[in-house]
Amino acid sequence: RKLVAGAGTIAMTSIIAGSATALFAIWHFQRVSPLSLFANLAVMPIVTIVMFLAVLSALAMPFGLDGPFLYMMGKGLTAMIAISGWISERSPIDAVGLISLQSVLLVTVALVIATMATTWLRLVALPFALAGLLTISETRTPDVLISEDAHLVALPIGGGELAVNRVRSNEFTTDNWKHALVSTTIVEPETFEKGDVRFDIADPADLPPGAPFTCTAGLCLARHPSGALIALADNRKTARPACAFADLIVIDDATAYYKPCRNPLVLVVTKRQLARMGSAAVFFDPLSATTRPEIRFAVRQPYRPW
Repeated sequence: RKLVAGAGTIAMTSIIAGSATALFAIWHFQRVSPLSLFANLAVMPIVTIVMFLAVLSALAMPFGLDGPFLYMMGKGLTAMIAISGWISERSPIDAVGLISLQSVLLVTVALVIATMATTWLRLVALPFALAGLLTISETRTPDVLISEDAHLVALPIGGGELAVNRVRSNEFTTDNWKHALVSTTIVEPETFEKGDVRFDIADPADLPPGAPFTCTAGLCLARHPSGALIALADNRKTARPACAFADLIVIDDATAYYKPCRNPLVLVVTKRQLARMGSAAVFFDPLSATTRPEIRFAVRQPYRPW
């Protein structure tokens, strides 16, 4: 009975700690750990031994006798990583997508009240928690994502697919974007040699909605499911022809200090802008084809409002 009670206490501790941190894990990384309880319970005995060995190694360190304890600590950590990896491989899909800021704030208030109050005042946390759950999906998913170095551009094209403009894209960045946009498959660009008749830049309207990137002669084109055309150019000169048809142009050239398009409805993003203001998210207006796309940078001005 004592063993069962102890296991239940450990499990409840893991559930409470996991629930308290899950919200912020979702907010920052757009993913959860559905089997975290089992992982915590599996490695907890090893953690106890590792911590005990850590104390012994600290005590033995002034005498130069810490080697054996640190060696056993390393073996314990290796076992912990192996167990967590094994459970992670058997976890279901953990991507949850973006959640709203107001949901994070409301649930945070609920957590503070529930953990700080010691009387019936804990019940005050319930309305905040409920409101947070009801507003969790009140956020808009970006239509296009642009990396801070202008090398990588991605857009969801439907069916759980995420189109990118590079064959060898940054795996860390694309994994984060897949979690944020709840995508499972990366669609690589199709590249054509200059002059290939299969790629005709003079008639980009032939690209169907949801078409992934096609690239030639320093210019990549893609079409969002909403119908908006995206162009990625190596330099300002290559970007200039795209001003006639593109809704969004990204110029991967640090020397492109001014924008090549006179049309105010065309959104042009330069490498210099991204270097100064960080990665960007672009939003198209689904109700109007004549509205300039909205862009939000990772770094917003003023840098220090205070």
